[in-house]
Amino acid sequence: MQTNTSARRGLLPALFIIPLLFFGLGFISILSALSAFVCMALPFILLAKNKRKTWCHTYCPRASLLQQTGKKGNKMKQAPRQFTDGSLRKILLWYFGLNLLFITGSTVRIALGQMESMAFIRLFIFLPLFPLPQLLDIAAPPFLIHLSYRLYSMMLSSTILGVAFALIWRNRLWCAVCPVGNLSNKILGIKN
Repeated sequence: MQTNTSARRGLLPALFIIPLLFFGLGFISILSALSAFVCMALPFILLAKNKRKTWCHTYCPRASLLQQTGKKGNKMKQAPRQFTDGSLRKILLWYFGLNLLFITGSTVRIALGQMESMAFIRLFIFLPLFPLPQLLDIAAPPFLIHLSYRLYSMMLSSTILGVAFALIWRNRLWCAVCPVGNLSNKILGIKN
């Protein structure tokens, strides 16, 4: 059992490649952003199977990326009180819940022909940027293109926040406020 745990912990440093691949593949085909559903489902599948936060402690690619990022710019400053008192956790949980609600609602409206597809990156729900150049032009319904851009945008927004926290304060500070970790704690009955 000890060897198995050590082997899994050895994987974490190399997992930072997965977010880089995710964002890079968005330039090949934005439809690859649909793989974000796997990133959202796996933590809860592992939680149900193992009854512990296996994803957060062993397999989270974002945690690996932030661990690597923090090594370069880690200032080890005291994090603001909002990171530890629970207020930022609640804000981010509400933010991502609303984000998923907007993504679902707008995708359904596009599928029903009630709204035009938004084929561009939008950071933090409200900041429109630009469409990604696509190396592969794969024909897909407008609602799938829209959904892909929205998922890509949500993953990019949260990664930007996590990297900023790692550079300003300490690596993996994002983990203290991560909505997936927060929901996992609530499911396990762990008080934050």
